[in-house]
Amino acid sequence: MKMPIARHENRRSQPRRTMFLAGLVALALVAVATVRPRESMRHGRPVSAWVEELGDNSYAAMCALRETGPEAIPSLIRALEKEPAGWLPALTFARDHAPWFAKPKLSALCSTAAGRASRVPRMRAAAAQVLGDFGPESRSATPVLLNALGDAHATVRLNAAFALGKIGSNPRVAVPALAALLRDADQEVRVYAAIALKKFGTRATAAIPGLIAALQDPGWQVRERAALALGAVEASRTDVVSALEKALRDEHRFVRSSAATALASLAPRTRSARAALEQARYDPDAEVRYSAGLAVTRIDSEREAQAP
Repeated sequence: MKMPIARHENRRSQPRRTMFLAGLVALALVAVATVRPRESMRHGRPVSAWVEELGDNSYAAMCALRETGPEAIPSLIRALEKEPAGWLPALTFARDHAPWFAKPKLSALCSTAAGRASRVPRMRAAAAQVLGDFGPESRSATPVLLNALGDAHATVRLNAAFALGKIGSNPRVAVPALAALLRDADQEVRVYAAIALKKFGTRATAAIPGLIAALQDPGWQVRERAALALGAVEASRTDVVSALEKALRDEHRFVRSSAATALASLAPRTRSARAALEQARYDPDAEVRYSAGLAVTRIDSEREAQAP
């Protein structure tokens, strides 16, 4: 006699439990929204809005984020991690195979989605650039920047490389990754990889073989930057001095000048290169002659200082 009544009461209590659980979920969402930290503002706009505007190549956005300072770093890291929507190919396929009456609407959607997707690489490249501007304060972005070295877009790769050089964090991992980038298919990326390695200075010894190989790069800008990076490493290695001696005979004057500058920075370990530098003092280019003369003077000064 009691069982039907109990079942009836259970059916009546189910909606109440559902409403109770829904109320708990609502309260939890309100609590999350309440405790979420307030976003930094700059010129009356949240940082995330400025970050989104980086996709439009906005100089104002870059200035606003630089003014914001390290508080903008988390938002910039998230921007660097952002990827285009993966459903664009499916939408394009649907447009191409849709009936005629649906094509206009789907074409508009494809156009909008493609526009948004094209902004992502620009946003990521600009985010990397601003992170680099913060220098060592952006060390938390190092893992994301290292990952960006393998990006499909050359602009993202070169800005990530340059940022890593300016941040100067974790050379044990960053230097080999940048050295590998010296073999990138894009010449400008190779240039910025050499620039970044120069910024690591004496901590970039692991990149010496790659930098020596880069002295044979088809692009003279790469060869020039590789020579300067070898000078910054300040390694007392005969292979470095020998490679720079050969670079004194490079076909491009800027490479020859940079090789002389690098050898000057290696004094007195470049005494063996003095003859090559002396010959470079008669180079047709005035800048090469000046750099070679400076190198010879420095080598001689170091030798005199060490004399008993």
